[in-house]
Order: sequence, then structure tokens, then C-alpha cells
Amino acid sequence: MCESFNGLLILLDMAVKSAEKIKKACVEAKDKLTQLGIEEQLVSEIEWCLGSYAHDSNPDGLYTKAGEAISALEKFKASNPRKVSKKLLEDLGKAVKA
Repeated sequence: MCESFNGLLILLDMAVKSAEKIKKACVEAKDKLTQLGIEEQLVSEIEWCLGSYAHDSNPDGLYTKAGEAISALEKFKASNPRKVSKKLLEDLGKAVKA
């Protein structure tokens, strides 16, 4: 029984770390989108999801919006290669997959 409980604690810890990673990535994506002056609707939706996550600790919306942010930032980067860092896109991608 103790081993099952320890396994559950490990899974819970991994879920919390994953949720914090996606939260951080969404904040960074939101800030970059705002800085670039693009995707105002997406920025608003990310802000709403961050508030929702703070209230209910359910990161599902953050994963969805992070995926949308990746698409928007990759599209912008195609015509403005120096304005969106590769690291930001990599961090977002890792957070979505975590």
C-alpha cells in the first residue's frame, strides 16, 4: 500500500510541475504577443485561461491556448525571423508536450 501511495505522490508532483511549466510558457507567450502587437483576441483568451487556472487549478485551457500561441508566433516568425526567438517556441512546445 505504501508503494502505491508513493507512486501516486510522484504522479501528482509531475502533474503540478507540468501545470506550472505550461502556466509560465503561457505568460511568456502572452507577453511576446503583446509586445509584437498581434493576436489581441488570443492574448485576451490566454489572460482569461490564466485567471481560470488560478481559480480552479485546471490547466486544460492553457494547453489549448499555448498551442494556438505557437501557431501564431511561428506564422509571425516566418516573415519576421528575428522578432520571435527559437527558444520561446521550443519552451512553448516542450510545455505543451509535458
